[in-house]
Amino acid sequence: MDIFKLVKKSLGADAFSIGKSACGNDILCVHRGSMRGNQIIITAAIHARECYTALVVLEQSRAFDKATAVGGVYFVPLVNPDGALFFDSGETFGRAFLREHAHEREMWKANADGVDLNCNFDANFGTGAQNKFVRGASDYVGEYPFCAPETRALAAFTSRVSPSMTVSYHCMGGELYWEFFQSGAARERDRKIADAVAAHIGVKRVDGDLCSAGGYKDWCVQKFGIPAVTVELIRGGNHPFYADAYAADIAANARLPEYILEILRELDQKK
Repeated sequence: MDIFKLVKKSLGADAFSIGKSACGNDILCVHRGSMRGNQIIITAAIHARECYTALVVLEQSRAFDKATAVGGVYFVPLVNPDGALFFDSGETFGRAFLREHAHEREMWKANADGVDLNCNFDANFGTGAQNKFVRGASDYVGEYPFCAPETRALAAFTSRVSPSMTVSYHCMGGELYWEFFQSGAARERDRKIADAVAAHIGVKRVDGDLCSAGGYKDWCVQKFGIPAVTVELIRGGNHPFYADAYAADIAANARLPEYILEILRELDQKK
């Protein structure tokens, strides 16, 4: 399966690009619902070996019920198209660096430049427990925050949209992460939302894990003060995972966008 072609075909004529990858591929997005009211950004496949998380987001965009939803959703199913193509088919884009690492492609998380995009956002940059400082298959933070074109594109797009919440899909673990040093009312709000989302899709809410840094979820919480969650799909097993492994998660998450919009609407009414 060519995941990049599938994403482009599935999003259809309404798709637009929020920016270019390191190798010049479009980072595609589609909006569903109303431009009025709360807006959510849902992303997937920021890590190459997790590129089939895109299937969850594609199903959400297809199944979205604008008649019942109050607000809108921006779906970005393939944040790391270069990494996805490297994982999926061994495409190296003529880069010697990727050719040298061809033996690692089924475990690859980074972009085509060896930057782990989910460590490259400006949120306690470089302080994560697993951060690395040499480019490679995973965990390399990059030379500086937003040095990767993919993270710059997603950050600029997020700033333009000014979402009420973001959801990021990864794998694996069957878990949901929501914390990044929130406090007070914001922490209580985010915990309740995380609890509701985790219950809705059948994953475990994880509390007290603050060892990450530089992630998209982390940056959204810190920069905008909004709830943001990272959902780790697939309960267990070993990488690599391909399309068939996501069937249960596709079904469980299909109507999550409408559910989140309803939660946000109810919170607005209580203000």
